[in-house]
Amino acid sequence: MSCVQRLEIKLKRPNAIFETWLEHWLQVAERRNSKSRYKLREALNALKMYPLPLASGRECGILRGFGPALCQLIDNEMHKEQHKAQAVAANNNRYQNEIRNVVESVKKNKRKQKDKQTKLTKKERKALEEKQRHSKEVIMQPRTFRIKLIVDTQETSGKHKRLLDQTRSYLECLKVDYEVRRLTVGDFLWLACDQEGNELVLPYIVERKRMDDLSSSIRDGRFHEQKHRLNQCDIPNVIYLIEDYGENEHLGLPIENLQQALINTLIQNRFSVAHTKNHSRSIAYLQGLTQILIRTYKDKVLKSCANVDMARVSQSSKTEMSLLKFKSLNEDSARNAQLTVKELFILQLLQLHSLSLEKSLAIATIYPTPRFLIDAYKECKSLQDAQKLLANIRFGQLQRPVGSKISQSLHDFYTNEF
Repeated sequence: MSCVQRLEIKLKRPNAIFETWLEHWLQVAERRNSKSRYKLREALNALKMYPLPLASGRECGILRGFGPALCQLIDNEMHKEQHKAQAVAANNNRYQNEIRNVVESVKKNKRKQKDKQTKLTKKERKALEEKQRHSKEVIMQPRTFRIKLIVDTQETSGKHKRLLDQTRSYLECLKVDYEVRRLTVGDFLWLACDQEGNELVLPYIVERKRMDDLSSSIRDGRFHEQKHRLNQCDIPNVIYLIEDYGENEHLGLPIENLQQALINTLIQNRFSVAHTKNHSRSIAYLQGLTQILIRTYKDKVLKSCANVDMARVSQSSKTEMSLLKFKSLNEDSARNAQLTVKELFILQLLQLHSLSLEKSLAIATIYPTPRFLIDAYKECKSLQDAQKLLANIRFGQLQRPVGSKISQSLHDFYTNEF
């Protein structure tokens, strides 16, 4: 295999104009003996070490020492001095052109070289074939495929031997065509499989929760994380299958709280919620849904599509359907694979007591990362102002404030050293 050449391009002062402004503000702060001089010096050092050109104050927010106020100050300065803003844009364009020229030069030199073609190993050849197969469009004609239920491995294993094969035995008794695999999202879904080994995912996925498991997942934050991943998996029809736990006593949370969580799931997340008395009734529900899906899709033409084309699913005709490949779904739905820093910050907030999803979203809208929040705390004039920083943030349809108690708790959490 040909050796990959790594290029390193460095500018001497990629953000010279911003550095000049910061140096001037730092001099003023030092003359006035202002506390802001420490933050300005920290920001200036971070800017000098950053190797890429930045186009605005907002982009500077990724660097240490740049809080919301300092980022806004840079943007205001750019607005006042339009000619310098144009110089910043020209600097960025020049940097991009230099990179493009170097890359093109390397490519040209590579084409001139006569590299010997090395034979692919068996492993590399198999990987290449798998990649080509993965990108190839799949078309399944009516009645040339079978539909089977896919069961997550977690649903067929357990700590107690009595429950080890319970799901399997119920499915076999009901004569359901099923297969056990590891799913990165959901507990049950359905595949259309043809004789060539192609697999397309039908647009339905089920997350099963027993009432005691629902309670524990709400308390430890898994409930919101799982709903987020189900929202991101590009399967339009999500079903929460809720099982009773005996008489639903000693669940760890009041039954009213669990019912409210399910109502929120139904209304806010637009998931379907089904309720069964026990595990055997849940499997019977899945068996009935399997038969409905077989009748619905057996006479359709099924075509594969990429995640970005999933909007076509809702626009499919009565005789044709666009579906995801199973491998694409499993790869793209791996835990945290698509979480941004903001989304991880929201999940972190959800672990804290009394913070709902609506409150967390409202806080993250103003302070999208922990760094923005901590910098905002540092810029407060007094400890009391810092503790009340988040108190008046509005959330939800009723636009209620977050409150001083939660604001103080978050301040203590993010400013104290443990």
